[in-house]
Amino acid sequence: MKQRNGAGSKRLVEATERFIKSEQKLLEVLGSRRILKKAECEHFSKDLSLSAAKKRSSDVFGSAISINRKVMAVLEKGKAGAKSRTVSDSDVLQELQQIVEKAVTAEAAFTESLKQIGTAISYENATLFLMDRDSGKLEPAAVVGEHVDMVQHVRFERGNGFSAWVAQQRKPVVLNDLHREGGCEAPTMRSFLSVPLIVQNEVFGVINLSHSRASAFDEESAKRVALFALPIASVAMRTLMFRECERLGTTDALTSLYNRRHFDRSLEDEVDRARRYGHKLSMVVMKASVAASAATQVVSEMGKALKQASRGTDCVARYSGDEFRILLPHTGAGEAQIAAERLRNAVERHAASRRRGVTVNVGVATFPQHDADDSATLGTRAEMALLRAKEAPAARTGTDAGSRGEPAVH
Repeated sequence: MKQRNGAGSKRLVEATERFIKSEQKLLEVLGSRRILKKAECEHFSKDLSLSAAKKRSSDVFGSAISINRKVMAVLEKGKAGAKSRTVSDSDVLQELQQIVEKAVTAEAAFTESLKQIGTAISYENATLFLMDRDSGKLEPAAVVGEHVDMVQHVRFERGNGFSAWVAQQRKPVVLNDLHREGGCEAPTMRSFLSVPLIVQNEVFGVINLSHSRASAFDEESAKRVALFALPIASVAMRTLMFRECERLGTTDALTSLYNRRHFDRSLEDEVDRARRYGHKLSMVVMKASVAASAATQVVSEMGKALKQASRGTDCVARYSGDEFRILLPHTGAGEAQIAAERLRNAVERHAASRRRGVTVNVGVATFPQHDADDSATLGTRAEMALLRAKEAPAARTGTDAGSRGEPAVH
């Protein structure tokens, strides 16, 4: 009997050891697949080791039961999440297509599309970024919940934040074991998903999703988000095309400044506004004297210099050939003269740095001074001042004061 009990005890010890090894292997799998957190796996593994050291099978089985209960709780939570998804992917795509067709604005289409994606993939916060073709940077286009991104203050080729890096790498990123507590700038995040939106090999945007629950997303989630983004892409492409057409209608191709049509329209609007509210408005006309062989390059460089030197409120345009015009709202004659000199010097310095001999002449006129009581007269006065600047041997900046017998300002 004692012999049988001894053999049985030995077999029990061996079985217990095998059971402990299998439980430890299970913990490794649960940790690698992120079903349990690393800290949880380490805790359960340590508990198993302590139970084994006591050589009491009841303690070992108690530890195993704790592990199983934890796994069951995680699985039940995942099952609850799956049950909450009551629509198929085809249903979501159909709803997205209807949103795209019926939305009044692009922004509304983007926001409603993100909400619809939430019926298939549970998240708490979502942000859609779209690529700005002019700057080549990502810009937020729609947010549901709170704005979500990571490393927002780090600069990448495609802009600031983790989304710019994802767009650059062209691959989705799934993070399921974060420990980011919410604050004034960001929501609590345990799970984060960032998916680049690619159509015909072009990255046009990125969708970020976050959840305060760990393991909320997986690789399948990333594939489904990319699929759901296809209807969004059609709206994004239409928006980009509209902006491009609008830009081409108001922008000079060589310099990227405004064109003549936009300048004339802005001039009428600014004169009406200045007359209504009693503001001052000045116009600067600028022409460069340069060899014909280098004209195109010089004009392009002048455009860059003027863009950098002008104020954000100024309307800077390539009016024709090598002539540029600048509207200076809320600017009187004296201030306009100073601004004109600053702009002329900026252009000539830029030309000098390129080793080009460029002579720049400038004319200035101000509304309602100098009898410039409408937009046409304002333009004429500025052109006359430009002619006097060209004729003066030592001055290259003139005002329309000379039209009334007063000396031009040098």
